[in-house]
Amino acid sequence: MKKILAILILTLAFAGAYAQQQVNVIPDNKLYSKFQADDINNMVEKIPSEIVYWNWFVYNGYVIKHSIPEAAMMYPPLKFFDKDTKLATEEEVAYDEASFNIMAYDFEILPDKTNVYRIGNTGYIVNVLSAHDLIVKYNKFLNHE
Repeated sequence: MKKILAILILTLAFAGAYAQQQVNVIPDNKLYSKFQADDINNMVEKIPSEIVYWNWFVYNGYVIKHSIPEAAMMYPPLKFFDKDTKLATEEEVAYDEASFNIMAYDFEILPDKTNVYRIGNTGYIVNVLSAHDLIVKYNKFLNHE
């Protein structure tokens, strides 16, 4: 747990310089599926680098792959996230690429390995990148902006 916290602190530190250059940080609407509006407003005002990071994560923090449905069954199901109770709820049973929002689900970012979830019986799996991989990719993103 300490390792995850340290990695996230480093990520936010690297993002800080970038976010301070941003005059107006606008949260992606998908973030409202994971965070309360008050929490998002606080991040915008006090830690805009966190919004910049989550905006990036919404589109770059995971990979969706298709597998044989039987093979996908070895992974735990992707479940919706209730932002009020902060708990996982019912399983997702369908996948629609156009409307998929990772922030609507309960997922865990592991320190050094990808975390995989299945989407119902569809054969689709969601690979949530490790904290290490996220830092590497996010820093590349920041350096190219």
